Amino acid sequence: MTDPESSPSRPLLDMLGGRWRVGSAVLAVAWDRRTRVAGFGLADGTVALVHPAWDGGPTVKRRDAGNVELVPASVPVPPDARAKAHSGTCDVIAPDPDGGFLTGGSDGRVARVRLDGEMRALDYFDGPVTMLAAGPGQWRACAIRDTVHRIGGAVPRISLPGAVSALALHPAGAELAIGHPAGVTLWAGGASPRLRPMPGQVDGLCWGGDQDTLVATTLDGLMRAWHEGQVCDMRLENGAACQAPLAGDGFVAGREGRLARWLPPESAMQPFGLRNQSSVTHLAGHPRRPLMVAGYANGTVALFQPNTEGLLLILAPAEGAVSALAFSPDGDCLAVGTDDGDIGALSLPGALFREQARRE
Repeated sequence: MTDPESSPSRPLLDMLGGRWRVGSAVLAVAWDRRTRVAGFGLADGTVALVHPAWDGGPTVKRRDAGNVELVPASVPVPPDARAKAHSGTCDVIAPDPDGGFLTGGSDGRVARVRLDGEMRALDYFDGPVTMLAAGPGQWRACAIRDTVHRIGGAVPRISLPGAVSALALHPAGAELAIGHPAGVTLWAGGASPRLRPMPGQVDGLCWGGDQDTLVATTLDGLMRAWHEGQVCDMRLENGAACQAPLAGDGFVAGREGRLARWLPPESAMQPFGLRNQSSVTHLAGHPRRPLMVAGYANGTVALFQPNTEGLLLILAPAEGAVSALAFSPDGDCLAVGTDDGDIGALSLPGALFREQARRE
C-alpha cells in the first residue's frame, strides 16, 4: 500500500482486467444491471461495450496457505464492441431498467443500446441531453436546459427555476433529485415536486447508503446533507468537490489531491489516504464495502479505505485525465475511462480484499 505517484507495483488493471484504446474521449460509463458488461459513452457518438473477464483472461487463485495468487492472462483481451448511438457526442449513459443502456447526446436523442449493439431511439428533444437518470421504478429521465423529461411517465416533464445541473435517482426509485440554481427539487414522478432551497449553484448530488440521506454540493464549496430531518452544512475551502456515498455510513469528498470523509451531522471532515499531487476528478464508492476509488487528473486511479493511509493502485499515471469511473452494481467489477481515449475494466474478487486486510 503506497503513494499513487510512486508505487513500483504493477497496477491492478494490468493484472486483473483488460484495457482498450477507443480513439475518442470517454465522457461517461455505466454497468448493465444484469450482466458484467460496461458501456462507455464516447465523444464520437458511439458506445463501447466491454467485459472485464474472458476465456483465458487473468484470474485469482487461492493457495493452500490461505493467501491468493494472481494468474496472468493466457489469451489477449478481445476487442470492444461498438454501437453508434448519436450523430454528435454521447454525453451521458445509464443502465436501462430493462437491460442494456440508456444514452443521451448532443444531438438531442435519447437512445437505448442493447448488449448486442442494437440501437433504438426512444425520443428526440430540441437541445443537447446533458444529464440522464434511469433505474428502479422504470425511471428514464433526462435534462434539457431547465426541463426534466420523464420518458413514458404519467407526468412527462417538469420545469425548474434555471438550468438543471445535477440528477440523482433514489436507490429504490422513490424519487429523482434535481439540482438547479435555487436548490434541489425532489420529483416522485407526479405533478407536485418538492423544493429544498439551497444557496449557490448545485453541481453535484448523491444519495447515501441508508437511502434517506441526500447530499448536494455547490460550485462555491458548500456541502449540504438532509439527514434524519436535519439540514447539515459543511463548507469546503477553495470551491467545489466531487463526492460519493461510502457503504455503511457517510460520504467522501475529493478535493485537490486529498480525500475526506463526512458523517452528517458531524461538523468536521476526516481526511484519509495519501495525498496525490494531482487533483481528484471522479469518485466511486463500493456498493457493499467501505471502500472508495478515486480518479485523478494525471490518470491515476487508486482504491482507498477510510481510517488507513494505504491504497491499492488500479491505474498508473498516464497522459489523460480520468473522465469516467464506476463500480458494477455488485461491486465486483470496476470500469474507468480517460479523456484521451483509454478504457479499462477489471474484476475485484473478494479474496483480494481479505488478503489485503491480513497484510494491514
